[in-house]
Amino acid sequence: MKTIILAGGGHTHLSILKQLTKSNNNDTKWIMVSSDDYQYYSGMFSGYIEGLYSLEDIRIHLPSLAAKANCEFHQGSVDSIDPSQKIISVNGQRFSYDYLSLDIGSHTTNPAIPGLNKELTRLKPAHTFPDHITDLHVSRQTAVIGGGAAACEMALSLAAWKRKHQRKYDQISLIYSGALLQKHGSKAQKTMHRLMKENSIKLYEGERAKKIVSKKIVTANRTVIPFDQLLYLGGAYPPEILRKSGLPVDEKGFLEVNGMLQSPDFPSIFGAGDCITMTTHPEMEKNGVHAVKQGEVLWHNLNAAVTKEPLRDYHPQKNSLAILSTGSQKGLLLWGKTSLYGSLPWQLKNYIDRNFMKKYQ
Repeated sequence: MKTIILAGGGHTHLSILKQLTKSNNNDTKWIMVSSDDYQYYSGMFSGYIEGLYSLEDIRIHLPSLAAKANCEFHQGSVDSIDPSQKIISVNGQRFSYDYLSLDIGSHTTNPAIPGLNKELTRLKPAHTFPDHITDLHVSRQTAVIGGGAAACEMALSLAAWKRKHQRKYDQISLIYSGALLQKHGSKAQKTMHRLMKENSIKLYEGERAKKIVSKKIVTANRTVIPFDQLLYLGGAYPPEILRKSGLPVDEKGFLEVNGMLQSPDFPSIFGAGDCITMTTHPEMEKNGVHAVKQGEVLWHNLNAAVTKEPLRDYHPQKNSLAILSTGSQKGLLLWGKTSLYGSLPWQLKNYIDRNFMKKYQ
């Protein structure tokens, strides 16, 4: 009997578990390992921080889902991966595999900014984020580094919570080196600038965080920005375990996989979600849309690898739909350079997110 280990409980592996619940294949042993019993859906973090969702609304109990899929579940962090011997270590316990799939996500940090790791309020790993919500709610000065979709959404959602709870003297600052929503066109940028102004969020445009010292951000322009709580949403950073284990990684440290989501150097290893870079599509964004869509291809390829059948390629779509929750049950829909703001985008986002969670809860 062949053994397939699913390391991580990310979006792609959730879809694998769902496929397993419908599968009659008893010739393969499936094992999932995850650092937490719950998978928290990051797409609903903004609604959670605003108070629109409860903790149970945004999380999936992995052991229960694994049990329905006849998949063995082990809670623990991956300590090491030996790709030659096909062994992983989880909290000191060793597991042998025939095929390993990595969906272990990414981190929101940046080692190039001295002092950041010490002061950071962490969004990832996702299971640690709910513990920090109260700190963000009561923070007098919250700084968010980043000017992309995630940074804008989090700043506006936090501002909406503070507005509801009469914390009008709390200050939220956004620090970013480029332009707001730089990839999404002038209309989306103008809308976001207006929303930031309406929510009294202080913008530090064209400022790059250089170091963090004594609860202060010091930028490359020597601007000093004080904070009580600090969020970094300036891009994903790879789990160090990938490089440490000698796996082939790109210049940043993300696992390199080919179009079939397979390591070119170690064909027994597959990867998906935020922890990978596809050599065929190196510029592909690391977001939940791609992670979900990779599920069907990964499911086929893991089974095909066992039975020695042809593998399939994953072909990412050119544009992916993003809907940002901007507070007060309004949203900003982004599709390439097209954007739409109002209540309807938020209602669509809420519908999509809740339906996604219903499939797994």
